[in-house]
Amino acid sequence: MDGLTALQQKLGYTFKDINLLKRAITHSSASHTENNEQLEFLGDSVIQLAVTYKIYLEGGTEGEMTAKRQKLVSRAPLEQVSNSLGLPAMLSYSGSLGSKAISSVYEAVTGAIYCDGGYAAAEEFICRTLLAMHASAPENYKGNLQELVQGKGEPLPVYNTKQCGGEPHLPQFCCELTVSGKTFTSVGTSKAAAEQNAAHTALTYLNK
Repeated sequence: MDGLTALQQKLGYTFKDINLLKRAITHSSASHTENNEQLEFLGDSVIQLAVTYKIYLEGGTEGEMTAKRQKLVSRAPLEQVSNSLGLPAMLSYSGSLGSKAISSVYEAVTGAIYCDGGYAAAEEFICRTLLAMHASAPENYKGNLQELVQGKGEPLPVYNTKQCGGEPHLPQFCCELTVSGKTFTSVGTSKAAAEQNAAHTALTYLNK
């Protein structure tokens, strides 16, 4: 089995025009003419649309939906799904391979699938890879809150958490969170849970 055949099996998609896949995994450092820059540009827009529509169906305020989309289409999650599909190992490049190139090759492959099989094929690929990977991941409310306030140039959140009751085998923790000039309180069965709950409350308020 050659490399392209194995890659298509990993992608779960068989190309009618295999040259599109070859182009998608060719970085501009390896070829100035036949590279994946245009497919990357196209794939970025296709991913944005598919993710936006999925989040729209789930509902929420504009601020909440924007935060969700940013979490899914930023470099880190794209790099993660690219690595999970083994795309960096198939990428033709010259020099060092940075995170931008790794995340971009997923966008390029998505663009190639769109060109080869249309939007439905690309959307199915995105849902099965990017969205499926992050659907099972627990929401990191503390991380999301930190990104939000850093983006506004505000001081980082301050958590004051301590045990405040419960039984020895099932303690209860109370968290007092100060962020953006506001104070939010929450409880949880662990310190981490109490802080995540408080961050969730703060995010809901600040995204209104």
